[in-house]
Amino acid sequence: MPEANQPIDQARRLVFGYRAFQLVVAACELKIPDLLATGPRTAEELAEVTQTHAPSLRAMLRGLAAWNVLVDQGDGTFAATQLSDCFRSDVPGLRNLALMLDDDGYAAWSNALHTVRTGGSAFVDMFGMRTWEKLAQDPVATARFNAAMAENSRRSASAFVAAYDLAGVHSVVDVGGGSGALLAVVLGAGPGTRGVLFDLPQGLVAARATLEEAGVLPRVTLVEGSFFDSVPTGGDLYLLKWIIHDWSDDEALVILANCRQSMSSTARLVLLERSLPQHVDDSPASLDATMADLHMRVVLGGRERTSDEYRDLLTRAGLRLTRVVPTASNLAIYEAARSED
Repeated sequence: MPEANQPIDQARRLVFGYRAFQLVVAACELKIPDLLATGPRTAEELAEVTQTHAPSLRAMLRGLAAWNVLVDQGDGTFAATQLSDCFRSDVPGLRNLALMLDDDGYAAWSNALHTVRTGGSAFVDMFGMRTWEKLAQDPVATARFNAAMAENSRRSASAFVAAYDLAGVHSVVDVGGGSGALLAVVLGAGPGTRGVLFDLPQGLVAARATLEEAGVLPRVTLVEGSFFDSVPTGGDLYLLKWIIHDWSDDEALVILANCRQSMSSTARLVLLERSLPQHVDDSPASLDATMADLHMRVVLGGRERTSDEYRDLLTRAGLRLTRVVPTASNLAIYEAARSED
């Protein structure tokens, strides 16, 4: 018998990766991880609940077991794993991200060579418009996007408040803050702090419900608008989580310049972003950062950046990088202040 995990086996896993992703998406759509959280079930039992074709569902469950997402118990039942728990709807995992990526982003990646050849967005080449324009036309895709961003914010928000000193912060402006999941945690850490949640109308769709559930809605002002036009004034702290990486340098400079224009001389600006490593290895951190960088380029026309590149970008926008604070999440805190006029 050939030895397992030979290079050809690893190569097959790479080639078959798109199949694994679609299996995970299908499992998320059917909420298979949720249904197995209470104990093993047969394909027939799951098919009855999900109204699917039992033999085909069994094939899907076997495929998920081959990828270690589920366990084939050998008695006709399938069981959950710690990996499948990451895709449950009742825990802050990756379910919403998987569903979001299955939208137009998955199709755009089939055209990734366009980005490599031209430097342009494969998404724009395929659909004739940018991601944000297409989302504005698709309420279902918008809901999935907002849910994925909120899911990520819930994971990273606690790491942010644990790592960053919020002393003296009385007013927070969350720029492009979507549903307000991050802002809710920040305000929860500072009971006397007030917040402004600023985003496009489609970004704010779920904001009231999120903020009300967190008990902070009375302390938040919702403001609709585009950060390419202006940013609300009056904040002690301006938060931009996963905003700048969506855009090219020229576009990012417009956003940062608008933030600077609204900041007082004592206000702070914080970017929550990945740090692109100077040297790539086979660690999970390198994989996360490099794949994110490619996704930004292929789908959004943006990019991930190194710490030096963020420093340069902030300087060009009239801001001064004051410190970089690591967190327990995959995001770093880039703090900046206004440069002297």
